[in-house]
Amino acid sequence: MLSQHDLQQLASYQGSEVLSLYISVDPTRQTSDEYRLALRHLLASVNGDAAPEDVSRIETYFDHEYDWSGRSVALFSAQRSGLWHAYPLTLPVSNRIHIGRKPYIAPLMALWDTYGSYGVALVDRLGVKLLHYQLGELMSVEGTLGEEVRTVKTGRGSSVVGQRGGTGGHAARRVAEVVRRNVKESAAAAAAFFAANHCKQIAIGGAEDMLNEFIAALPAPWPNRVGGTFAAAIDMPDTDLRETTLALLAETARRHEHELADKVITAAAKGSNGVARLDDTLSAAHDGRIQALLVVDGYEAAGYRCGTCGYLTAQRLAICPFCGGTFTHIPHAVEAMIEQVVAQGGEVKFIQGHAQLKEAGVAALLRY
Repeated sequence: MLSQHDLQQLASYQGSEVLSLYISVDPTRQTSDEYRLALRHLLASVNGDAAPEDVSRIETYFDHEYDWSGRSVALFSAQRSGLWHAYPLTLPVSNRIHIGRKPYIAPLMALWDTYGSYGVALVDRLGVKLLHYQLGELMSVEGTLGEEVRTVKTGRGSSVVGQRGGTGGHAARRVAEVVRRNVKESAAAAAAFFAANHCKQIAIGGAEDMLNEFIAALPAPWPNRVGGTFAAAIDMPDTDLRETTLALLAETARRHEHELADKVITAAAKGSNGVARLDDTLSAAHDGRIQALLVVDGYEAAGYRCGTCGYLTAQRLAICPFCGGTFTHIPHAVEAMIEQVVAQGGEVKFIQGHAQLKEAGVAALLRY
């Protein structure tokens, strides 16, 4: 199971070149034979560039170790330095292969940013069911029940509900009081559960009339971490619940990413704390100024890297303007920049469906 500690360890790796591979193995889309064919094509694409022992290690894993469960796998191999990690994932990823000085973890970071650790609360008038997920995998479940909500039927021998002094009005007030108390206790339990599991965001399910009341009862900072709400019964099947919350969080992430892209494109046009297009973004990465790098999902571009200081550029230059070194053509300048930004502590977001960003290819929000 991939953890945040694993990501930190991968990011701090120092050693020989790493072969990083991501492959989708979703059994609902293709057969294992079709995925094996995709794997062979990915490995063939780095033939002559990747260390043979790393290719062999990945082949051995799929031939003898992997059970073809889950929806995708991320693998990192640098056999000369003793590095080997394989992470089966319950979430889908795009097929990618990369050779670099560092493990290529940007896709994992993007998944972690959205689904790394999130909580779900299913609430009704009686109590709450609490679930903690990590990258779509259920980690823990808790629940709490409050006082039973009893209603009184009106009819012969009882007063009209709501009438002053009537037992019906008293019963209605009693029910409302019990529900409020249950919601308050459920919200307190949820806040403690989310905090204990370090949830970055939460999703709330329940009857429509309960959702706003429950969110209002949550203590800070949890109301601001609600990624969305959905209609659900407290006994919603686990499979349906997981798929519903994943889709909800994905849509919330997409909306936030598009808002960020709007902000960055506007800042770049005004010449403030944003840049767009490859060369200006590469330059900002070299200066260590990138706070958040935005990449159109699937965008690739070639470039040049100084063999002495590592400066990246989209232009063909004879001499490095920073150190006087010479340049080498690299086919994956965007991936090299992603590696650089991650090493500098910046965020990387892969974004789909944003027209202006698609035209630029890449953009970045700057630290200064």
